[in-house]
Amino acid sequence: MLTPQTPAPEILPPGSAAPGAVPPGPTGGRALATVETVAGITPVPGADAIERARVRGWDVVVRAGELAAGDLCLYLEADSFLDVADPRFEFLAARGLRTRGDGVRGHVLTTGRLHGRYSQGLALPVGLFPEAEGLAPGTDVTRRLGVVAWEPPLPAALAGEVLGPRPPWIPVTGVARLQNVPEILGARDLGWIATEKIDGASSTFYVDGVQDTAGVCGRNGDLVESEENILWQMARGHWLLERIAQEWPGRRVALHGEVFGEGIRANPLRVLGRHLALFGVHVDGADLPRARWPRWVLELSVPVRDDLTFPESVEQSLAEADHLGSAIGICRPAEGVVWRAADAAARVRLPGGAERRAAFTVVSNGYLLRHDR
Repeated sequence: MLTPQTPAPEILPPGSAAPGAVPPGPTGGRALATVETVAGITPVPGADAIERARVRGWDVVVRAGELAAGDLCLYLEADSFLDVADPRFEFLAARGLRTRGDGVRGHVLTTGRLHGRYSQGLALPVGLFPEAEGLAPGTDVTRRLGVVAWEPPLPAALAGEVLGPRPPWIPVTGVARLQNVPEILGARDLGWIATEKIDGASSTFYVDGVQDTAGVCGRNGDLVESEENILWQMARGHWLLERIAQEWPGRRVALHGEVFGEGIRANPLRVLGRHLALFGVHVDGADLPRARWPRWVLELSVPVRDDLTFPESVEQSLAEADHLGSAIGICRPAEGVVWRAADAAARVRLPGGAERRAAFTVVSNGYLLRHDR
């Protein structure tokens, strides 16, 4: 929880930094493995062999006596794929293995629950990792350790044939989890808007009026147009590329969204058919505020959750997410919430000096546990 002594983030003036998405890690990828300071250790009632460590905003179960408050640790986020051929991760093999497309066998860190408390990620003594020797807290060592994010295989109708990487002017859409940026809750005066987070397939529909090109991007890159590809079906069904070109002639525009429904990530909302929910509009290098979206984009957008108030703490927000029903699936739990500043291009500087978009995600821990994530 934030306290009066917690430094508030600095709201940066418009144009003070490059617009668009701010990648979580310095290399432009997700910072899955970082050097961190253990903020605190608490006992787990009825379990003498384990304790609960607080790392950033995460709670992690660790071996009793292995870490103490103030110690440096190597923290690995949930979704990390860890090669169990590495002796430091070999003990994870007993908890289950998955195989990547290249044949490497490893363990995927997911949300767990022990003695009624959630545990997310893995915290180990930093001394086990010479790769992190002498590095300051917050340093990203994802590449040094060869850690990658687990990506479940896509069905052929979603994966499609990749033409190449997404155009460089289209930003990464990932938004930081609140547990990674808890200090952002101090930036309260940004007119925050909450929208439902939807568990689907990430998609981008773009028109480059400068190069006179257009296309559809999925998780793996720019997709070759085909009749069978679900994302291209969405583009054609909603006349997205034609509408973009008409709305913003001669400009570089990308619409970001989630495609969800039957045949996509097990359809957790249990909806019939397949649907599109847009959550971002990027025009000529800047994110367009929702208040300036055309009506047709708003009609295709993710639901705004006016029933929520901006959270006071990480704990409050997570508790609220665990009881949040979806506005889309009938009597279904929502995956979570994405909070964005009313000005989609707004940026903040956190107390540690990192600059980020004024946006964060709160994902229901119960949802993650139910879906083994």
